[in-house]
Amino acid sequence: MKSDMRSPDYFKLSRVLGRIFMRLIGSSWRVFYFSKHGLRAGHMRGRPVFFAFWHGRQLPMIHTHRNEDITVLVSQNRDGQYVTNVLHSMGFSTVRGSSSRGGMRALGEMAGKLKSGMDCAITPDGPRGPAEKLKTGIAHISRLGGKPVVSMGTSAWPALHLSSWDSFLIPLPFARVSVVEGRPFPPMKRGDDPDIWLDRMEREISRVTRCADLLTSPSARILRIILKSAGYFLHMPAILALQFRSSRERKERQGYVSELNSSPVWLHGSSLGELNGLLPFVSYLEKRNIPVWITCFTPSGRLFLDRMNLPGSFSPLDTPLFVQRFIRRIKPRALIITETEIWPNTILEALESCIPCMIVNGRLSKRSFRGYRIFEPLLKRMLLCFSGILTRSIEDAKYFELLGANTDSITVTGDSKSCSDHGDPPGEWHDMLQTDLPVLVAGSTRRGEEATILKASRMAGYFPVLAPRHLERIDEVLDIMKNHGFTPAKWTELADSKDTGEFDSVILDLHGVLAQFYGLGKAAFVGGTLVPVGGHNVLEPLMRGIPVIVGPHYESFSSIIDEISTSGAGHIISSHEELADTLKKLITEFPPKSFVRMAVENIRNEVYDQFGLLLFRSGVINHLEYMK
Repeated sequence: MKSDMRSPDYFKLSRVLGRIFMRLIGSSWRVFYFSKHGLRAGHMRGRPVFFAFWHGRQLPMIHTHRNEDITVLVSQNRDGQYVTNVLHSMGFSTVRGSSSRGGMRALGEMAGKLKSGMDCAITPDGPRGPAEKLKTGIAHISRLGGKPVVSMGTSAWPALHLSSWDSFLIPLPFARVSVVEGRPFPPMKRGDDPDIWLDRMEREISRVTRCADLLTSPSARILRIILKSAGYFLHMPAILALQFRSSRERKERQGYVSELNSSPVWLHGSSLGELNGLLPFVSYLEKRNIPVWITCFTPSGRLFLDRMNLPGSFSPLDTPLFVQRFIRRIKPRALIITETEIWPNTILEALESCIPCMIVNGRLSKRSFRGYRIFEPLLKRMLLCFSGILTRSIEDAKYFELLGANTDSITVTGDSKSCSDHGDPPGEWHDMLQTDLPVLVAGSTRRGEEATILKASRMAGYFPVLAPRHLERIDEVLDIMKNHGFTPAKWTELADSKDTGEFDSVILDLHGVLAQFYGLGKAAFVGGTLVPVGGHNVLEPLMRGIPVIVGPHYESFSSIIDEISTSGAGHIISSHEELADTLKKLITEFPPKSFVRMAVENIRNEVYDQFGLLLFRSGVINHLEYMK
């Protein structure tokens, strides 16, 4: 006797059970949605787009984007039918097809939906991987559909990660779910290189996914809570401390700046040296008609912005309220920080506002690295969210890698100061020195270095010009010069035509002239290298075609020194005897200035090329602006 029992229709059940499951589990989640300036994309909000997200991270968005009539591309296999049933039950439409089956028809259908003003969505690494690697379909759909692509990233804790090829994410009940919506990227255009466009999109989807991981990770969240709590705790003391500052500084430190409609690129450097390093990037952006806003930390930096007539302000103090106010007012399209200006609350607020973050002139000493290791759980996830990191040396790149930055996002470019040319010194400057001896310009000297320089200058028959790193040491250095039998004069007195009497050496007691002054030298010594500091800017004398001499501690510019030391443009010494021998040699074996400058030109080209590529990948500039 045959049984009347029929097997259940799993396809129909998947629609009902899928809806029940998504409704029940989704309603228990604590969802945090992050988007640029708090504005979500989608045709229901007047912004039709093409959503893209990794295959393993799609489940939370079935809940957050339900009933928005978004068309999703789903594969034609059996598993795809189950997915289709669940999506239909949650208010989505579907187009069936994949790279292996029905791809061309599905591509045309999706493009038609986009053209009609509807939203579409795709998992561009599906249906079978490899994980987080784009296939070409997304590029062609975006070109034919003509709508911007919005990258999406999700994460959750606590959550299950299945042992599938995509490590499929299933947030558990009552989980914290973070959804990050990236900036709209323009669709691929006819004539664009698909490989470049796909690389750009792949990096952006990975970046927003890592941002979601940062905003969800328990260890990172604990450190975020501690840092933010400290910021809130210090809010009132900071306001009280600012009462003793000028009115302008008091307002700008609290984030009160003029409201802007231009969405500038926000560039930040702490002091005068870092701001000088940012000038080439400012010039690069201004040539492409991209507005900028520059912030600094020190009063001397703020005066520099005024003197250069650059739009900017003091940086807001690193408290959540001040930074949030600042971001709301200038609405930056990107944040570019220089060297080691890693202010945690500032960067976190920028990432939570979906502002791409980048580092240029990245520098990390061994000492700084040890200090940052304390915050490694948070810092590692923060650095993974950066669009790119341009470092000054291989050693700096190594430390950023050890802190957790993605190797693919780090590029060694050298120092951007090589892109700034302060020009040759005025002709009358050499006459003011009143000497026929070859001139040694010793720049940015530190305590413990001046005696070596003076002894070697005497032995080699040079006229020494000393420029201490810190002007408060002027009187101390004058005494050292006198104790070594020299009769020094101050440069400011010579420039003011004061009668200084006979002199056989000069001390630069003025900021802002050293870069040009190197051009008067037969040789240049760069300070911070005989003592364990790591060295200062060796590019300024090289820009003037002057060979560089450094001590053994040149870690901050190791790649440059190692390169030029083989060509005669750079020399490494460790004593006054070695320095004197090198100076004597340079009198008769002086390399051509054009030859010395060639090293700087190579660095300059690399900096500009990599900076442009970084801006292009981050969506700050388009293809035409990148190619300028």
